Order: sequence, then C-alpha cells, then structure tokens
Amino acid sequence: MPGDMVSESGDVTARLVEALRLRHPRVQLVLAAALGVFMLVCVAAMITRTSLWPLLPLASFGLASFGAWRARGASDDRQRLGWTALVAAGVALGFWLLGIINRVW
Repeated sequence: MPGDMVSESGDVTARLVEALRLRHPRVQLVLAAALGVFMLVCVAAMITRTSLWPLLPLASFGLASFGAWRARGASDDRQRLGWTALVAAGVALGFWLLGIINRVW
C-alpha cells in the first residue's frame, strides 16, 4: 500500500507540472525578465558603491539566463530538469554572492 501512494504522488506531480506548463507558457518570459532585473540590480549596486565587486554575480545570473534559454527549447523532461537545475543553481549562487559582497564590502 505505501508503494501505491508513492506512485500516485509522482503521477499527480507529473500531471501538475504538465498542466502548469501548458496553461502558463509565459513562465520562461517572466523568468527571463526577473533575471534581467537581477542583473540591473548588480549594475545599480556597482554605480552606487563605486566598486566593481557588485558585478561579480553577473556571471552566475548570466549562466542562469543561458539555462533558462536552453530549458525553453528542451525536447524532453530530463533535459528540461537539467537546465532548470542550472537556472536554480545560478540564481542561488548569484544571491549568495550578493549577500557576501554586501556583508564584506
């Protein structure tokens, strides 16, 4: 019986992801806009602090943007999961770098 619940929850998750992907095709557009805003925040921080250190997270946000672009054209779920994981890791690293830069400099 517990095995049945696991497969049912996995099936529900797969159906939910597919439904969200079909209902909201603009998710990639919103993600790209958010990554653009994050990059603008880095540039604004560089201007206000008159230092180049706030530009450090641009590389990770750029990597996340590349992953979002590749996830949009992924042919199957396995590729989409890999590119989405790259997006999540890039955004997390970028925010971590912003926090470190804010604390240290």
